Amino acid sequence: MKDTLFYIFIFFIVISCTSQKKNSLEANYHDNPVIAHRGAWKNTGYPQNSIASLKAAIALKCHGSEIDVQLTKEDSLIVFHDIRVRGMAIDSMKYTDLITVPLANGERIPTLRDCILEAKKQVGTKLIIDIKTPHYTPRAKENAQQVLKLVKELRAETLVEFLVGDLEALEYLISETTIPVAYLGRWKNELPVMYPDSILQYGVKYLDYQDVHYKKHPEWISKFQEENIHLNAWTINEKEDMIWFIEKNFDYITTDEPELLLDIVRERLVN
Repeated sequence: MKDTLFYIFIFFIVISCTSQKKNSLEANYHDNPVIAHRGAWKNTGYPQNSIASLKAAIALKCHGSEIDVQLTKEDSLIVFHDIRVRGMAIDSMKYTDLITVPLANGERIPTLRDCILEAKKQVGTKLIIDIKTPHYTPRAKENAQQVLKLVKELRAETLVEFLVGDLEALEYLISETTIPVAYLGRWKNELPVMYPDSILQYGVKYLDYQDVHYKKHPEWISKFQEENIHLNAWTINEKEDMIWFIEKNFDYITTDEPELLLDIVRERLVN
């Protein structure tokens, strides 16, 4: 009997240690604001949104690596930015057709599953999933539903964060998950809903506006920060702009130049 109790005691100690280790690993993301835009591609020569550029962002120890996710005709979740390939809309193509179009380094266009499984090999760099809004067939909410379903299936909730530019998709995700969901607003031209009094009514806790909007409305920054909103800015590629957003205490800074931004962050920490 004593031997049985001893082994039961040891069993629970092992389970407890394993659980504590797991929770520690889940929280151990790199402590910097650097989000590599479509992976680390510009200075590596890798294609944007490729497994190679994702691996490079992970190797750099960026806090996050952003990817663009779209639905194909038969609902495959693929990682690609442009809405057309060789003149054809992605949401009118099957994935079997898309994989016949290789990326510049010979890779096939990756799926979201490919990227999540690659990212799950480590615990330092998050996968920041931009759920695209097609111009030709508005399927943003459907895209969001499929993305969330896959993330849950692969048990990757602590590994990912979401970006959305569609309000219906935003409301759906906020209501369905505790995974961080940032609203993207509009490229270049602002929308009335982007103003603090409007967007905060949606219950958002995360925002990722283009840099021009923050520069045009610096008062938004202080208002959002007073409301404890997690702020990201895209796409910040010039050194002076990087410093500007660092000094404004942005939580994330999305860039095509993660190497430069990491150097600036590390230099400021030393000084």
